[in-house]
Order: sequence, then C-alpha cells, then structure tokens
Amino acid sequence: MFIDRWGRPVTDLRISVTNSCNYNCFFCHREGHIVSGDEMTPEEIGRLVGILSRHGIKFVKLTGGEPLVRKDMEEIISQIRRHPVEEISMVTNGWFLAERACALKEAGLDRVNISLHSLRRDTYKRITGVDGLDRALKAVDKAIECDLMPVKLNMTVLKGINEDELWDMVEFSAKKGIAIQMIELLNMDPSLVKFYYNLSSFEEELKNISLRREIRRLHGRGRYYLENGAVIEVVRGTINPSFCMNCTRMRVTADGFFKTCIWRENNLVNFISLLRSGATDDEILEAFKTAVRLREPFYKQKGATPKYDYIIEIDEP
Repeated sequence: MFIDRWGRPVTDLRISVTNSCNYNCFFCHREGHIVSGDEMTPEEIGRLVGILSRHGIKFVKLTGGEPLVRKDMEEIISQIRRHPVEEISMVTNGWFLAERACALKEAGLDRVNISLHSLRRDTYKRITGVDGLDRALKAVDKAIECDLMPVKLNMTVLKGINEDELWDMVEFSAKKGIAIQMIELLNMDPSLVKFYYNLSSFEEELKNISLRREIRRLHGRGRYYLENGAVIEVVRGTINPSFCMNCTRMRVTADGFFKTCIWRENNLVNFISLLRSGATDDEILEAFKTAVRLREPFYKQKGATPKYDYIIEIDEP
C-alpha cells in the first residue's frame, strides 16, 4: 500500500471508462477531464487494476460519462474481477441498466450508484435534458432484483430546482431499502454558483434525528441511520478540508492518465503510452508512484503542510 506525503493511504481507484453520455446534465463536471485520446480497452483496464491491486488498491469504481454507453462493460468488469479487489462498483444514470443489470452482476459487478436527482418528471428532465425518470426508477428496481447491493442513489442538490425534494428522496430510499447520497454541487463554474445549495443545515438536522451516525473512511463523510430505515450520506466536497484530507482515491481518465484530484488538470500522469509500448509492470507502477507523489489536498486547513517528504510503501499484514 502507498501512503502519500499528506499521510493518506491510496486504496480506491475511480476509473472513467468514457466521456460519452446519453444525458446532458447541465451541472456535469465530466470527472474534471475532457478525453483527447482513445478510450482504454477492457484488457488495458484489467492489466492496470491487476498491477495496482498488488499495491493496496482494494476498491474500484467505474464511471463515465455514462459507463453503459460502452457495449463492452461486462467484459471490462470481467477483466477487473480476475484480480483480488474487494469491490467493483459503478455509477450510472440508469437509462441502460434495467436491461443489463443481471449480466453485469454475472460479470462480477458488486453494486451500483444510480443518479436520481428528482422524483418529479419535469424536474428530472430539466436537470438531465432527458425524459428518463421512468427508466431510472425501473433501473432501481432491477438493480435490487439482480442483487447489485447495496444499491445507492445519488442526488445532486440544486438550489431552486430540487432542494425541496430532500425529504421525499429520503422517504423513497427508505421504502426501497437502499441508501442515498445527498451531494453538494461540485462544479462551481460561475454560471452555476446560483444553484449551489449548502447542505450544512440538512446535515445538522440529520444529526439531531438519527439513531446512529458513522464516519466513512472515504472523505470522512457522515452516514446517518434514521428510524424509518433510511441510510443517508452527505457529500460536501466544496471548500471542505476534511473531505480532501480523507481522500483515499486515485482517478483514472478514460484515455489513460492518472489524475490526482478532480479539481486539478495540470498534473496528469500518462500511463497509457507505457501500456501500449510494451512496458513492464514495474514501469507502470512507477507512473502510479509519480501520481501518488503529486497528490495534494485541494482544500487544506490554513497552514497545513505535508507529513512526509516522500511517499511511504507498506506491506499489509
């Protein structure tokens, strides 16, 4: 396992498999990167995970764009499943999921996050640009049926659009027996600032009424358990040093770069050229080490400095 200079272990790999998407969510950040080269193949993704799974990577999350615009997602998952990672998950808008959920499970997918920003058809279409609420709701039921559990809903909260649905979404998730993530708007483009909704008051309310509260390893997120069975996570990544200081994630772009932070595009580390030129596993691992050395919390407490001058490699028991 590698620990970066700030003392953060790197255990999670978030792999964007494509920039393409059949939706047009107006706030989409595209994982902070616009693809300029060819997308990685299933074999390339599988080899990368194989190398990094021997060095502390335990959790793999597949994202897009929309991952399921790729017809070979089952093959991608199958290639990853050959290696000893603890969990493979995927983020999807749900449009294609109902038809493929069981096949994805058979390929080795453990669970899914389904983006569901509204339960109102007109609001859903306003946010996504697509009249897709019925398909998303069907995807939720099919994911549960195919045991892609725990299914988790992702709701990006937007001021003036869907913030009045917070408790409706909590109730919906409780009835389905699944968890929900309430996410503050991450893309703070000046044109989007007016849609930013601060979830601090909502989280305080959760603290007051929850039966139990946990702090997740990833990003130090709060997870709240309510009396009605709801399980709610609050994701507050903007101007939040706690979020950044508890980040255990390395991002991988669809065109084959390590990306150390969604907010940073100036320190990408190319590994796809190595993969495609016959490089050894050790040479690809060196590129990963370079990316780990470059990792730095985007938001830090005032005066914060690195704990170490170099990254640390430890053998897990």
